[in-house]
Amino acid sequence: MHKPIKNKFIKKKMILLALESSAESSSVAIWQDSKLLSYQITEAKFGHAERIITQVHKALKQAKLDLDEIDYFVGGRGPGSFTGIRTCLATITGFSIATGKEYYGVNGLSALGFSCYNKLTNDGEYNDKIVIFAITDTRRGSYYCQEFNQEINVQKDIEDLSLEHLQIKVNYLIKSGYIVKIYGPFAKISDIFNGNTGNASKVQYFMEKLNAVHIANYAAWQLQDKGQCSLATPLYLAPAIIK
Repeated sequence: MHKPIKNKFIKKKMILLALESSAESSSVAIWQDSKLLSYQITEAKFGHAERIITQVHKALKQAKLDLDEIDYFVGGRGPGSFTGIRTCLATITGFSIATGKEYYGVNGLSALGFSCYNKLTNDGEYNDKIVIFAITDTRRGSYYCQEFNQEINVQKDIEDLSLEHLQIKVNYLIKSGYIVKIYGPFAKISDIFNGNTGNASKVQYFMEKLNAVHIANYAAWQLQDKGQCSLATPLYLAPAIIK
């Protein structure tokens, strides 16, 4: 089972059911009081809509819970696949209607950034000279990137960066005295520096694919800190490609 990073920021008792299907997997996590009760994931490019309900049933059975015992339904709202995002948000909307419970959406990059911040904080490694980049491949020859610095709630807008612009951004921060932590999945991580290993000590990579555990962890923190998350609306950053 996926082992979540302990989230010391969460104190309020709550049970969340989280879904994520914005990329090449679909996953379900049930989270209670900073503990992962159950987790289901299937790696596949297609078929999210056909299997997501079955995954939910399996997760509920594993956690020994009924659907009406869930306090909040949360889902990844992107950026990512149009079909995957719609599948995820439509499912939690349906669960909300059926149970009368609240539902929210989570920016996947914010969830990844928070996971990195949480790990660094728990390990006693976080300081104000660290910048976190949460990144995902757009599959259009560029990367979606969201920057977090000082505190996880100080974040910049999501950028769509070519590899060249990503290199420029990382190198600028290093020259300015920062250490860069990059969190997300990559095809060729060596491309970030194009063979230049001189800055290796100033950059750390966390190879991590977004899943429902990240979504649940971030949503629980938001609900504890603010009492709510974002609306469950799709985070589309580019027009759909019609084939």
